[in-house]
Amino acid sequence: MDEPVPIRRAAVGCLLVALGVVVVALLVRPAIFSVAEPRDDTIVTAGSVTEVAAGPISRDVILTRSRGWSGERDAGSGRVQVTVIVAPSPVGGFSAVNAASPGRDDCVVEIRADRLVDCDGRAWDFGGFPLDTSDPALERVAADVDGGTILLDMTGPAG
Repeated sequence: MDEPVPIRRAAVGCLLVALGVVVVALLVRPAIFSVAEPRDDTIVTAGSVTEVAAGPISRDVILTRSRGWSGERDAGSGRVQVTVIVAPSPVGGFSAVNAASPGRDDCVVEIRADRLVDCDGRAWDFGGFPLDTSDPALERVAADVDGGTILLDMTGPAG
């Protein structure tokens, strides 16, 4: 007849298994970080192609540090927040612009039916080009598509 397992032996076995799991986690976690690319502001996900194809969207983006964008707001811990508008481009692809009015960080650019408009009534097309040629253009953000996701390079305004 089989004898029951002593409680002490079962407890020690469970502790050894738990210790083994902790050791494996301590070995695997650093390996993940050594293989992964460093996190910075060159790849920021803005949305999906399907979502933006339906019309322009506005996104708040948290950056690791100040990059010189107009309208940057403190997000704590040395990080900053910027609002970006992503829209389908009439020539194909997608365009992204900073949603801060040029020269006025406190003046937000809003999405309207067929244009972008700021608090002063200045207007731009979805690519950030002014409808009145005397107005400055909006800061452009480099945008790319990868596997149905729109990625932004937030390291600084695109030329």
